[in-house]
Amino acid sequence: MKKQLPYFILFFALPIIAMLWWWGLFSSASFEIATSPVYDYVYLDAEGPYSKLSSKQNEVLFYMKQQNIAHGASLSLVMTDPRTTSYKELLARTGFVVDHPVEVKEPLKLGHIEPQKVAVAQIKAHPLLAYGKTYSVLLDYCKAHDMKLILPTVEILDHSVLRVEMPLEKKAGENS
Repeated sequence: MKKQLPYFILFFALPIIAMLWWWGLFSSASFEIATSPVYDYVYLDAEGPYSKLSSKQNEVLFYMKQQNIAHGASLSLVMTDPRTTSYKELLARTGFVVDHPVEVKEPLKLGHIEPQKVAVAQIKAHPLLAYGKTYSVLLDYCKAHDMKLILPTVEILDHSVLRVEMPLEKKAGENS
């Protein structure tokens, strides 16, 4: 057994640890209060589990390519809280950031978000790990300030960096 231990470490344990490190398992999400930029985005509405948003984004991408619309990072607006809403009733908008307002044809829609004061959690990690870590930081902030998670949150995924922005003030007429 003692002769096999170095081989086990070298050929099994170290590669697994290296892969988990590369995926961001040992990374922490950063946090800051900031003013978000203006976002113009092309999107489709999504209903159901948030784990299926990537397939809806692929659909958006398909239509954007048909309409020759250039895009930037992926963007999702999370409209409902999965902790309090049935997974079948979850609502989101998902699509891609564009440099400026563009003309879109059905079924695509164009969205715009004005600058606002936001709590930002950001991490470079694999999406399987990133979403939990960023929302954990935002929920810790909410708990420390005796407040609820304010929706919609804006999720931007660009080059393996997930940025989640939570507005710090609810706009008139919005529900949580």
